Amino acid sequence: MARELVMPKLGLTMTQGTVTKWYFNEGDRVKEGDILYEVETDKLTNKIAADTKGVLRKIFVHAGETVPVKSLIGIIGDEDEDISGLISQTKKPDDENGPKTAEEAPTAPEKEEVSVKKSDYILATPYAKKLAHERNLDLSKINPTGFKGVILARDVEQYKETKVKATPTARKMAEQRGIDLADIYEGARIRKSDILALEEKQGAADSIDVQEASTMRKIIAQRLKTTWAGTPMVTFNMEADMTELIALREKLKPIYFRDGLKLTYNHIIMKILSKLLIKYKDLNASFEDDKIIYHNNVNLGIAVDVQGGLLVPNVKGIEKMTLMEIASKTERLIENARTNQLNPDDLTGGTFTISNIGMFGMDSFTPIINKPEVAILGINKIADKAVVINKEITIRPVMNLSLTTDHSLVDGALSARFLKGIVDMIENPYLLL
Repeated sequence: MARELVMPKLGLTMTQGTVTKWYFNEGDRVKEGDILYEVETDKLTNKIAADTKGVLRKIFVHAGETVPVKSLIGIIGDEDEDISGLISQTKKPDDENGPKTAEEAPTAPEKEEVSVKKSDYILATPYAKKLAHERNLDLSKINPTGFKGVILARDVEQYKETKVKATPTARKMAEQRGIDLADIYEGARIRKSDILALEEKQGAADSIDVQEASTMRKIIAQRLKTTWAGTPMVTFNMEADMTELIALREKLKPIYFRDGLKLTYNHIIMKILSKLLIKYKDLNASFEDDKIIYHNNVNLGIAVDVQGGLLVPNVKGIEKMTLMEIASKTERLIENARTNQLNPDDLTGGTFTISNIGMFGMDSFTPIINKPEVAILGINKIADKAVVINKEITIRPVMNLSLTTDHSLVDGALSARFLKGIVDMIENPYLLL
């Protein structure tokens, strides 16, 4: 029995999908479990497997085409099975009427059939055209002096075709390479070296690769442009002494390791944010249609670098989690992001985002807010630095934090207090208890 293949709904927020690739052609036999095609949804690409065996009888939605969820995109059936009924259901109303006959098709007025495009017609008097024909001259190369750009007979008579001077070798090379010497002639004799220089220049100009931007890259570009143009963003930077946080992590690492987890600084900072964002509700908010939406849950997004772009999966309800639960859930989401196993719902509903590029030696940067959120925290490298404590110079591990906020909702003083609160808890992590 024929099996209809429809655009799958891979998440609660998914409304349409783009088929990016078919792994089989029409007429190919497929087995249950074979990867049939790829679907791109917003930022994710999902491989869809066949849930039945048979022959791929028909493909309705080809690579690059976008359709709503539950749209018919293909049919799997037996080799000799009649699927005409299913195919007829996909015809458009215009298709059902069939092609118009010659009698039905509208005919253009006779004058349009013999008309000449203005762009293909050169304005010239009849005698000018006659002279140009006799002298085998190209009218397009003659400068007109008549009214409204009409070429006159005197324009043809006064026209002197430039004789291109070139060495025999240069002429032969130009002929072999399809180069019009008149296009490059500047008065001096064209030589072999001129042709070679032109080739080198053209080769350098043509040495590019052009490819269509992926759906992910297009969406990222559009969202960032919209955010940058419509959001008054301000970035605040503050240093944090990491001594105590490093000591806490070193004590907890063996415990987490026994449970198969690697505890990172990200996890501890996320735990700190889960506490502070409940207190600073203006930072855990959204600003849409002149309405402020305050979120009672902290859904913390983690910017993950993946091939072709950036994904921001969310650890939802992080304020209710233990540090170990945060570490486990976060690493699972990161792994799913890098292996293309995220659910579209994992990318929605965020209330605050962190972006860590400290592993690249970054001292400071300006993270861009993930709208409709109103803030994002950038995490930079940890580096030893000379600091003054009790009027004595000592070396401490220091990390710079970069907080970007939407100034239309979050005032500067509030942003500074929030960032200071993060630094205080980093320097005294036992406040988490």
